[in-house]
Amino acid sequence: MAEAVVSFAVERLGDLLIKEASFLYGVTDRVAEIQVELRRMKCFLKDADARQGENETIRNWVAEIRENAFDAEDTIDTFVVKVALRRRRGFQNILKRYACIFSELIALHKVGTKIDEIKTRISTLTASLQTYNIKSIGEGEGSSGINARNESTRQRLLRRAYSHVVDEDTVGVEGNVKILVEQLVETRKGCSSSSIVSIWGMGGLGKTTLAKKIYHHGAVRRHFECFAWSSVSQQFNIRVLVQEILIKFMPPSPEQRKEIEKMSDDEVVKRVYQIQEEKKCLVILDDVWSTKAWDTLRPAFPLHKASSSKIVITTRNKAVASHADPRAFLYEPKCLTDDESWELLQKKAFFLTNDNIGTGPTINIEEMGREMAKYCGGLPLAVVVLGGLLAKNHTLHDWERIHRNVKSYLMRSGTDNYKQQDSVVSDVLALSYQDLSYHLKSCFLYLAHFPEDHEISTKTLVRMWVAEGIVSKEDVGEGYLAELIERCMIQVGRTSSYDGRVKTCHMHDLMRDLCLSKAKEENFLEIIGATFQQMETSSSSTITLLTHSTVDNVRRRAIYLDQSPPTKSTSTVAEEARVRAVSNNNNKNEDVDDIYVKLNPENDTPLRSLLIFYPSEREAIHWMLRKLELKKFTLLRVLSLEGLALGENLPRAIGNLVHLKFLSFNYAKLLCFPSSIRNLGCIQTLDLRFLPRRDVQQITYLGMNEVIGRMKWLRHLYLPYVDFNVGKSKVQWEKLSNLETLKHFNAEQWDIKDLAHLTSKLQKLTIEKVKSFKELMEVILKPSHPISSNLRSLSVYGVGTKMEETDLKQLSKCQHLLKLFLWGEISNLPEPNLFPPNLVRLTLVFSKLQQDPTPILERLPNLTILSLEHNSYIGEEMVFSPNGFLRLKVLSLESLSVKRLKVDISAMPNLNELEIAHCKSLEMVPEGVRYITTLQKLLIRNMSKDFIQRLQVIDGKEGKDFYKVRHVPSITLIDDVFVTRSIRP
Repeated sequence: MAEAVVSFAVERLGDLLIKEASFLYGVTDRVAEIQVELRRMKCFLKDADARQGENETIRNWVAEIRENAFDAEDTIDTFVVKVALRRRRGFQNILKRYACIFSELIALHKVGTKIDEIKTRISTLTASLQTYNIKSIGEGEGSSGINARNESTRQRLLRRAYSHVVDEDTVGVEGNVKILVEQLVETRKGCSSSSIVSIWGMGGLGKTTLAKKIYHHGAVRRHFECFAWSSVSQQFNIRVLVQEILIKFMPPSPEQRKEIEKMSDDEVVKRVYQIQEEKKCLVILDDVWSTKAWDTLRPAFPLHKASSSKIVITTRNKAVASHADPRAFLYEPKCLTDDESWELLQKKAFFLTNDNIGTGPTINIEEMGREMAKYCGGLPLAVVVLGGLLAKNHTLHDWERIHRNVKSYLMRSGTDNYKQQDSVVSDVLALSYQDLSYHLKSCFLYLAHFPEDHEISTKTLVRMWVAEGIVSKEDVGEGYLAELIERCMIQVGRTSSYDGRVKTCHMHDLMRDLCLSKAKEENFLEIIGATFQQMETSSSSTITLLTHSTVDNVRRRAIYLDQSPPTKSTSTVAEEARVRAVSNNNNKNEDVDDIYVKLNPENDTPLRSLLIFYPSEREAIHWMLRKLELKKFTLLRVLSLEGLALGENLPRAIGNLVHLKFLSFNYAKLLCFPSSIRNLGCIQTLDLRFLPRRDVQQITYLGMNEVIGRMKWLRHLYLPYVDFNVGKSKVQWEKLSNLETLKHFNAEQWDIKDLAHLTSKLQKLTIEKVKSFKELMEVILKPSHPISSNLRSLSVYGVGTKMEETDLKQLSKCQHLLKLFLWGEISNLPEPNLFPPNLVRLTLVFSKLQQDPTPILERLPNLTILSLEHNSYIGEEMVFSPNGFLRLKVLSLESLSVKRLKVDISAMPNLNELEIAHCKSLEMVPEGVRYITTLQKLLIRNMSKDFIQRLQVIDGKEGKDFYKVRHVPSITLIDDVFVTRSIRP
């Protein structure tokens, strides 16, 4: 990670030399010199990072380099801020002008001296490289090219799997084995024609165990003639590996073995290839880490259809699984259920007997065991390690201790008795981290900001990465996110129904623990303020380490605010916090003090990211936020105050955060916003979707119109959900030349014609309270500035007049429009060829169409999601005709007056989800639903009692219409009193 820090510092200094040249006048040469020194140091860090496990001296050396890179960037950034703030105040008279110049000269001298000091320290560290035998590695090389180190050798041996060692204590694998065996031995329809079967998933998921089960399965043994198992791992010798396969194919005599050893590399590969063509062979390639590794091995395996041999690959990386052969059968084992985890734990642990319980208090052993098993998150490796710990501890006292500390026992090294077992899980998961590039490591560690089980918006996450400079552009960040998902470092949450884009993500509990541990180890992030109750009851070393950081130069901080109020008045607690911070007393209020001091530092802080989390449903203002100061956070790039109750005003000092690029108040409670926000000239993402208190109807903006026009780098602007007072001045929209997203533009408050000044970079537009749809289309399609040329998403809420067919036809000129939301009355829909040609998602609300819209909409060639809501159609019957809606995957019908739905055979042949809600007049589910074999989810909400009863299964008795939906895997019924019944488990 030190390599990552130095690399970012080099890039940042280069950007400063280009973009801030006017501010750096006088120290430009020194900045360039330290950039060269750091770039030279970067080559050595590839080796040093890989060798940190050897001894503490190298770890300290790496840490010093990291901190010096931080210092260099902080020093120059701080100087830029000071000069920028002075110049922003202007020269009102000659005396102030000379005073300002004199101040700049003093600051210039100080920064020059500081840079020289840092350069000297780096030079001294460089001179010590020979002492540690650290080598320079070229830019194109990675640490994998270094000679094998003791630590990596130990971990490879730990991960190496031997085919003859089969674990009999397995749970929940029977179904997986059956599916995979069929893929290997069957030739019937539904089985892949590829020679490759890939098993992929996160470390510890049981991929190797599953492969062993297959390897020794009776049907597999009868089907194939030759077998070979090989552990590939991160570092392998292709000659040794292929020769190993050859020897297993034809167990050679001593003479034959000598002949094989004399063969050239090409001859060995060719012979292995020939045997697989001549016979039915099964090869297991366990733990393939990269596409490059497979490409190296590829010449040894016949992949053409005529070959009857098969290759099974296990890998953590989905990209590797699919890269081997696009036609390959890809299989991801699922995590264990809670019951399966408990069953496996029982098999691995020796349980308490009456003899070792003694005469002490009785305890519900199963309840305690289930709680411990549940923490393992369905990861078989974690359950096995926990079982190993319990197997060595038979007393009630030991079980209770492990029960209290299960988290730390799984992820940390405790006493020597537990060290070997404890290190297994963390070592296995850490291999995934070590294999990441330095960019991906930073992206991964950034996830440590977010609380446990937090659903992380991928859009927000990528924008934070960009704001911090971890990635250069959003599309690059999306690629990194996809790679982390494919490597099973993070897990997919919600996805888009029409394009499959990942909308939210989260982390497996144990992977998050690894992330927290590495973030702490690398001084990447500080987390403070887990709830006081958690601090008192948790003995997890993860919480302890992260809530009591003593590092003053941390770059990123996440604060979890407690829900409980202080026992004393705000002023009293604040004063005591200051006193204790100075005296450094340790008492039970230490955590309270820590949060307060970190929110209100006495001196400038090098913090780049600050994310504060607080229960969003709470209306009360947290006592610490009443004294929130921002003037010391001048280097901040990312500030998230989402969901916070912030009181009446934000401090004006927010305008001093001139480096800020990401600022979010989404769902925060706020009454007034300072005009100083106009000074945030670097801002890229500005989310102003905060809310007033329940007793306030309107928010006051001070000079908001002047504010927006100054943000020339703004890419994403989210305006408030509610009405607000913006004043009389006009917004200079034409200056927002980089704007890509504009949400909640209120046409009553701003002139809709001003949108014509926006550039063709605009991709997403949400507009409210439009007087006329015709006027909107004239603006969007204006020849001089056609913002329609790149528009991907258009949402129009509350159109004042009826939308005419002639105006809707103009949408056909929006060639790239994918999503369309229309709220308002529509006279008639245009013909299908006059809709946007690439439209994927369409939502109509309050349209009051008198004619059935399906004959038109079903002919839209790319329509994937259709929502008809709140009297969008006021007729009584809708007909879904044969071969209509060929690509539709999601259909939602809500609050319609329709009485009958007719679905013909072969209508909606690809429908995956169907929702019917609040259609009180609808008599029954249409007969044709039974023919939609692709349907996976059916959601019925707030329908008539009779409609619900016809679909229910009560005491084994099926309702009248259940036969129509019996084939649907997931059926959910929600009635008027919000009672949910899932017919399917």
